[in-house]
Amino acid sequence: MTSKDLAQFRAGQAQFGKVAAIYDDLMSGISYDLWLRYVKQLWLRHGQSPHTVLDVACGTGNMSYLLAQDGYEVVGIDSSGGMIDQAWAKARNKTLPVDQSNPAFYCQNAAAIDLDQRFDAAISLFDSLNYLLEYEDLRRCFAGVARCLSPGSTFIFDVNTRYALSHRFFDQDNMQIGCFPLYKWRSQWDEQTGVCTIDMEFHALTDAGVEVFCETHRQRGYSVEELKSALLEAGFLETEFLQAFTFKAPRAKTDRLYVVAKLPGSERGRI
Repeated sequence: MTSKDLAQFRAGQAQFGKVAAIYDDLMSGISYDLWLRYVKQLWLRHGQSPHTVLDVACGTGNMSYLLAQDGYEVVGIDSSGGMIDQAWAKARNKTLPVDQSNPAFYCQNAAAIDLDQRFDAAISLFDSLNYLLEYEDLRRCFAGVARCLSPGSTFIFDVNTRYALSHRFFDQDNMQIGCFPLYKWRSQWDEQTGVCTIDMEFHALTDAGVEVFCETHRQRGYSVEELKSALLEAGFLETEFLQAFTFKAPRAKTDRLYVVAKLPGSERGRI
């Protein structure tokens, strides 16, 4: 691991440190089934029927587990050791009806993927790639994913758009609801760097009482042109950009973008 990789690894831990323990509670309103159905629709739309899936920046593994329960063989990677610990805990605690070897999880940065395995498909959801703040790291991520994919396979990911980040979509809180965990987020946008800095305050209910802690998260907004250029450089010759959960082309005020990138080569069927 290079010094730059180590710095990125530590940054990932800093941004998803204590919050890892309450992440699933924070995401309790997310319909993971809906997100998975949309991914499957995109696979079908692009003639894909994968068997093995790489989940890049998998977090606590919720999507990885859903895929495994649906019969896919899944490997998830994430730069946050705390998030990976939470993902493994679900198998150890037998909270989900899956084989303890599937999915498998590894603590790796998305910009430094090091896996000795080929996959039929890759995904990266919940604006995870926005956390790659340097364009060079985005290029390295796409190249790493491409190395892990079989010919003809697809990489599906979503990102927050520059419109969403610059219009303070991260400014939100539930401090008045009274249902833990409580949170208050405030963002600042830097037009020059394209980076949104979000100061996050959390109130978590623990055995010892209410714990208050803060994390600062940063996301970079990438343009369609930047994403397309980096994907083409990595070898993805076909790309489709969509408004989230639709098959429509993105608009100026689209807040979340879905991207389907496909490598050249023969189609791979599911066994």
